[in-house]
Amino acid sequence: MQSAANIISSVKASYTIAVMGVLGLFAFVSAVLIAWPALAYLGAKMFN
Repeated sequence: MQSAANIISSVKASYTIAVMGVLGLFAFVSAVLIAWPALAYLGAKMFN
């Protein structure tokens, strides 16, 4: 019974890590897309 509890705990931890990874990737992409006009403006100012 103890090994079944360990397997369930491992699956829960893996699922949590996977969900947090996907949400983190979504947050990163969203932040870049939202900040893109400002980044493009700053880049144009720096290189011109």
